Amino acid sequence: MQNNETRKEDLLKELASDYANYLVVDSSTEWSKLQSVIENLASNVDEFSSLLESINVDTSLCVDSLLPHIVAHFEHVKKTFHQIDKLETAVKVVEKSVTSMEAELSTAETYLESESMFKTVFKPFLKPANPPSSVPPVYKPVNIFKTETLWETESDTTSG
Repeated sequence: MQNNETRKEDLLKELASDYANYLVVDSSTEWSKLQSVIENLASNVDEFSSLLESINVDTSLCVDSLLPHIVAHFEHVKKTFHQIDKLETAVKVVEKSVTSMEAELSTAETYLESESMFKTVFKPFLKPANPPSSVPPVYKPVNIFKTETLWETESDTTSG
């Protein structure tokens, strides 16, 4: 019985250490980077929208002078669309990691049969727990994303 309690305590300490490491983030720097990217994307979409709005004003102006400008600008906007796709992919990667961590947390809490501090803190984000199991779970560290890989360009991934 003592060995089982020691194992539970070790699992709880390891889980607490892992979650403590997830919370160590320079959020102001990451937030400002994300805001900068989003502002740039919004600016590019606004520019393209204003060009399209100009079409509604005068179709002859469109055919003679704006159409070549729109075609040229569209190449630039394609990069913006690609960045939006990358942002969407990054959000999905983060969501997958969070879901995996939630599953591990739920498994650990079910096994420990306790209302831990983690459950109290993360309760709004957790799904209902599965029925308890008498077999101790085997801890497998969750493969968490690395932020530097979320924003790699295609040339970064092909050259290295």
